[in-house]
Amino acid sequence: MFAPALLVALLAAADGGVAESDAGVPFEVVAIEALPLKLERVEITGLSWTKEYVAHRELQLVTPGEVSATAWQLGLTRLWNCGLFSRVDGRLERRPEGIVGIVDLEERFSLNPLFSFGVGGGAAWVRVGANDTNFLGRFLEWGLRYERFLAFNGGQVWFRDPRLFGKRLVGLAQVEWLFRPRPEYTRRRLQGIVDVLHEVDDVMLLGLRVEAFRDEYFEPLAGVPKLPANMQGLLVHSSIRVGRVDTVRLRETGFSVELRNSVGVTNDANAPFYMQSWAEALAFVMLGERFNLALRAQGGLSSTAPTEQRFYLGGLDLVRGYDDSTVRTEQFALANVELRGVVFDSTWFAAVPAVFIDGAIARTEQFGSRTLLSTGLGVRLLIPKMLRTGLRADLAVTLVGGQPQLGFSVGVFQFFSSTDRLSIR
Repeated sequence: MFAPALLVALLAAADGGVAESDAGVPFEVVAIEALPLKLERVEITGLSWTKEYVAHRELQLVTPGEVSATAWQLGLTRLWNCGLFSRVDGRLERRPEGIVGIVDLEERFSLNPLFSFGVGGGAAWVRVGANDTNFLGRFLEWGLRYERFLAFNGGQVWFRDPRLFGKRLVGLAQVEWLFRPRPEYTRRRLQGIVDVLHEVDDVMLLGLRVEAFRDEYFEPLAGVPKLPANMQGLLVHSSIRVGRVDTVRLRETGFSVELRNSVGVTNDANAPFYMQSWAEALAFVMLGERFNLALRAQGGLSSTAPTEQRFYLGGLDLVRGYDDSTVRTEQFALANVELRGVVFDSTWFAAVPAVFIDGAIARTEQFGSRTLLSTGLGVRLLIPKMLRTGLRADLAVTLVGGQPQLGFSVGVFQFFSSTDRLSIR
């Protein structure tokens, strides 16, 4: 119904006349360039499950009241970025009572089975579960997930409110029981997390995260054991992110810079107290109608920290083509550059091939500094109708750090994107 109504409106506007909506109400399409104008109200169409107040809360338009072109476009962008909708279309109509905003939405399925996996660098994991990102139509999220990491079983449960107290606050409570194989040991961790993020004017994100954990260590699946002492600890992270990355269908645009500082207290006799800083810059550029250039830079710096609390780089984390956890470090810098192209896009299936270059330099205990560099090809097979759903596969060739070798990795979701920070790990 929306498309015919819009076509009639556009024809009427071209002829300088007045058309009628599906309800028989006369209207005239108003160009965005005509703003600022007084907006009498906003009508939301296309909702079947989501509560209407959820869409109005994202728009943040006070009606009746004057609205600028910037505020109107920003409201539509917020609807895209909340992740609940696979289509967001908006227009302005001049009716007898004044200017009315019409926003037509197409809902995504919010109750989703969760299936994700990763294989690469000599490691493999699989996660199975379910979550609902729009519980009761109120933009609340719950989830539970079972994880199998090589030979070990673990799990997570969480609850997330992206609009805590009706504000632009993201609140997360999570409990997890997870295993992490490393070259010298296997870690078993019981952890509770409370995370609060505050969005400021859509261009800044302030965060505070508290993690309480208990680690136990036992022999690795292969290699010579070197087991740390069992550990309990408390971590407090403060973060700030400046900038915004917007989602437009299958592509992203914009940039952000994030800085996180952490303070840890543990019962480790060698590192009872430590501090870490971590920074990330993301940039996404849309090229033409189908291409997307994605760039990421990261860096980390740590005082003397317990073994498991240091930074790890490798095949499953950040640099493709290398063994998982191939580098353990307290100082590193890395960059990823990826060119993606949409070759096919429909409601239920989309294909996005990519070419990439990954690189890192880190200071290690054994070898001083170490450099990693790889390049390769990949493909993303996505389901636009479903949130955070898609398969990725990458084939990387290592260029630095020994003889060139092929590394294959396959998993779910993009290798990196603006939504990575929101995923439950």
